[in-house]
Amino acid sequence: MKQQPLNVTLLSAGLSIHGDVILDHGMSNFGIVDGNVVSSSGLVHIGPGGMVKGQVEGEYVRVDGTVEGDVQARGALEINGRVIGNVYYYGTIRLGPRASLEGQVKRRSDLTIENAASNVQQLSRAASNS
Repeated sequence: MKQQPLNVTLLSAGLSIHGDVILDHGMSNFGIVDGNVVSSSGLVHIGPGGMVKGQVEGEYVRVDGTVEGDVQARGALEINGRVIGNVYYYGTIRLGPRASLEGQVKRRSDLTIENAASNVQQLSRAASNS
């Protein structure tokens, strides 16, 4: 069986995005996103120095930077940075020794990311038709 290549988007330090980021794979953010980050699969990593001013939704989420908004994870969630907002998780959660959380932590019985894959497909089709 052929192994699938790892598909991860990297947002480097010094980069600023104003608007939502919607992915069908993982992401590592060391810049600033002023909008929501939604991933239908893979790891969403907010790295040290990285910031999201909006909601973060994904299968696996790791926060080492700052999120000013709600965080939702269907699988594992790890917080070593700062979250100003509520945290919703389905699988497991880990708060590191330097975690800062200003909000509530709630376990959900079912958590789905709505329209993430269809939005990515629509964007891909629009780009290929241009």
